[in-house]
Amino acid sequence: MTDDLSIRLTREADMQAHCDIVNRYIEGTTINFRMEPQTPQEWCEDWKKLSDTHPWLVAEDADGLVLGLAYASPWKPRPAYGWSVETTVYVRDGQHRRGVGRRLYARLLQILDAQGYQSQIGVIALPNESSVALHEAMGFEHIGTLRNVGFKHEGWRSTGLWQRSLNQDGAAPPRLLPVSLAYGGDGGGA
Repeated sequence: MTDDLSIRLTREADMQAHCDIVNRYIEGTTINFRMEPQTPQEWCEDWKKLSDTHPWLVAEDADGLVLGLAYASPWKPRPAYGWSVETTVYVRDGQHRRGVGRRLYARLLQILDAQGYQSQIGVIALPNESSVALHEAMGFEHIGTLRNVGFKHEGWRSTGLWQRSLNQDGAAPPRLLPVSLAYGGDGGGA
């Protein structure tokens, strides 16, 4: 476990760290279906567009090194999907199995719950046993597999869908809170 880990909202200055972490997955794995590395500018555009309504978090060590990131984005653009989000977490190479991803995801889900989002969806490129285990440990359930939907690194790839739902009673959804109201400070490094 990483005891000196703190989790905070993403800042514009973190975009290079986002690239450093995620581009490794883009270039060297089938975990991310992008084909070209992302730039800090691309990350910044998405962050500026979404960060008021969808939490973006980083985990950093005592020296300020970003060890991982987690964020939410709209599931689909149509208004009826407004209470559903796609959740994503990435951990820096060499920092796996230390609780970074679990702590990031726990804090992300806490904020999403406080905001009023009713459904969180994890899209996992398969196979990815560690991501499946994380999602299931966080209360997500496997709801389906899309077979051979992506072609990367000379092979067809499938994705699994995992969902965590709050609205069990069918009640009308609440008004969504902005991230700033749901975040509640540093969360004690949660």
